[in-house]
Amino acid sequence: LEPGRFMNFCKKAERRDDAPCVLIIDEINRANLSRVFGELMYLLEYRDAAAPLASGGRPFKIPKNVYLIGTMNTADRSIALIDHAFRRRFSFIFLGPEYPVLERFLEQHGLPSAGLIKAVQKINTAINDRNYEVGISFFLADGDSLKNTLQEIWQGEIEPYLDEYFYGQESKVEPLRWTSLVKNELQDWI
Repeated sequence: LEPGRFMNFCKKAERRDDAPCVLIIDEINRANLSRVFGELMYLLEYRDAAAPLASGGRPFKIPKNVYLIGTMNTADRSIALIDHAFRRRFSFIFLGPEYPVLERFLEQHGLPSAGLIKAVQKINTAINDRNYEVGISFFLADGDSLKNTLQEIWQGEIEPYLDEYFYGQESKVEPLRWTSLVKNELQDWI
């Protein structure tokens, strides 16, 4: 057996006890959390304690300057599998679409912001569930060339998502399609 990434991370953090050390685990809810964390569940809650690991060896302790951030998409059904023992040891913070961030990004690239933001807000109002909202990351990757790629993003990523979310309810999707929105909210983008 060799020390894993988390154990190595904690050893490095011990040497930097004056500075916070943050480990980010993306899409943490996709893992089998009880298997991944095992006896660490106890150690997350009781930072002053050390516990022997199931693999043997000397007792292990998580330094106080170690912080874990786990991201998860709440639309993913696997979030329902997070047990209460895990929830008790972490704070949960909801992060929804930050429209001012999108507005600043678009303006920095000389792109019209009001219509696109209004269109995304229109979608999220129709969805009416914060766990399934369309986020702003769709529009942050292409920079200046977003003017050329927005239609492709909308029709290739957002519309299929809406088709699935509103399955069998075409009347709800139709006003949110590119062909409908370019007549109103997204007319500055054609």
